[in-house]
Amino acid sequence: MNTIKNNGYTFIKFIEMKEEMIINYPLSGSFAVVVFNDRLLLCYNTFRKQWELPAGHRELGETPKNCAIRELFEETGQKVNELQFWGLLVSENEKNYTIKYNPVYYSSIEKLSPFLVNDETTRITLWDGKSELGPIDNVDFELIKVILLAKGD
Repeated sequence: MNTIKNNGYTFIKFIEMKEEMIINYPLSGSFAVVVFNDRLLLCYNTFRKQWELPAGHRELGETPKNCAIRELFEETGQKVNELQFWGLLVSENEKNYTIKYNPVYYSSIEKLSPFLVNDETTRITLWDGKSELGPIDNVDFELIKVILLAKGD
């Protein structure tokens, strides 16, 4: 059964824009949305015990795009050389009402690399957006709904 888990953030909106416009926002970590055979790549976060899109914080001096590429590899084992900027995910911290702006990058891959279990992620899946999955992050789920609408599903 799919259970939507709240981890203290509320999805506000997704803003499509050109990548050069992100300099106008205080950016948080980046998301990597990857599609393989018309299915979304998700990873299971062992700390939060839920399915998520690959994402994470930027390291010192790292670009938003390089952050998405690194997080994708660290969490799923998938290597991509290029991701396309898609827009900003806007969410709100429910405790202190601060707003986060997460750059979202996209790639479609033709081959799935082997997954290696790591400290944060125990498995990956390719999800059609409809079938039973289990617990999934509420902000990620809202972003996935935007993705599916864009794809026409």
